[in-house]
Amino acid sequence: MKNRDKILTAAKRLFNDHGFVNVRLQHISDDTIISVGNIAYHFKNKEAIVSHIFEELEQKQKDLLIEYRHTPIFANVDRIFSVLRELQEEYSFFYTDIVEIKRSYPLLFEKINQFFRYQVLLFEEIIRFNISRGALLKEETEQHTHFLASLIIKHLSSWRTFSITWLENTNENLEAMSDSIWNILFPYMSKSGKEEYQINKEQKVKIYPADKIHESKSGQKDL
Repeated sequence: MKNRDKILTAAKRLFNDHGFVNVRLQHISDDTIISVGNIAYHFKNKEAIVSHIFEELEQKQKDLLIEYRHTPIFANVDRIFSVLRELQEEYSFFYTDIVEIKRSYPLLFEKINQFFRYQVLLFEEIIRFNISRGALLKEETEQHTHFLASLIIKHLSSWRTFSITWLENTNENLEAMSDSIWNILFPYMSKSGKEEYQINKEQKVKIYPADKIHESKSGQKDL
């Protein structure tokens, strides 16, 4: 692994574990055994490191949302929620330390805010797609499209902080996040939309049981 990649990997882990305000370049140097001078060669300061990590997160989220942009049926929307939840785990400090980021790096925070608005626009498209295919009630949903999309993104963005404060079980955490967002949309679903949602929920239970995967005595994984 190149030094640049080592620096980013270590910084992300240290920021997640200790909070980015508590991590200095010296800590990253100690962890990677790369001198502070060498770190500064790749990234002039800590803000540059945080900015680059955000660009990674931003690109992964854009790739995900674009992938399902044209076929956002409920099963795919649920997949979006699940992957966004996984990204929150991988880049957790962006969600738990957002107030400190705003105070320390206002220009970076503005980029994050712009990306927030971008996500809202994409979820507006997802909502309109589901109105057009009859899964959401047109007369009930159209006028609330922006409000619903904003509410969904706010839930997603704040979920990491909520979950580490109040939830402990990983499976409960993932299922609770999905359910909380679907509860926003449920009152706006048509009869066929509610049936589709229920089928998707039942299939998820079969594919992702509440119990964790256990190691059998033979060493093989079983459900």
